[in-house]
Amino acid sequence: QLLRRLGQQVVMVRLLVQLLGFVAAAAALHSPLAAPCMQSRMAASRVAPAPVMVEEPNEKAVVIGAAALGGIVGVYLFHELSAGVLLAITLSYGATLSNAFGQASKTAGSAAAKAYSKTLELNEEYDLLPKAKTALDTATTAVSNLDKNYGITSKIDEQLKISQAIDTASKKVNEVKSNVAEKLSDLKAKSTSTE
Repeated sequence: QLLRRLGQQVVMVRLLVQLLGFVAAAAALHSPLAAPCMQSRMAASRVAPAPVMVEEPNEKAVVIGAAALGGIVGVYLFHELSAGVLLAITLSYGATLSNAFGQASKTAGSAAAKAYSKTLELNEEYDLLPKAKTALDTATTAVSNLDKNYGITSKIDEQLKISQAIDTASKKVNEVKSNVAEKLSDLKAKSTSTE
């Protein structure tokens, strides 16, 4: 029953994070809202309806948004930090250009900046970050308690023999280090003896 409750909490946290992402993306890309309908002709003649627009981010925010988006996409697609850095640099540079690639980079950066500002706005309004932290802390504590009570990680280690493999690898690394150190000291001794 505890596992089921823990699983439900983890699913709730994942759904909350996904929902926040969808809301931020939708809010950043939504069209202007229509003005409310006027009740009388007199009110309609005095007040001109103004569409509500999402404020466009400045150039610096667009470049930062493009870099952030490039980094996230690079890590997500290639599972490499270096690819994320490369795409971040590429998109941030592209956002400074005036060609077609620059326009695409600026559009992507603008969308990322709008999504970020909307996420901050939602966090201020609903205090989502502290709530998510509390849920993650609860889930982490429950998982830690389960591991202490049932020894899940030790059973996995026994089956996969991970700690033995780590010990073997660290011994090999230490051997290589000592061999390299001996060779370096020999080279130093030879170089000083020939001088």
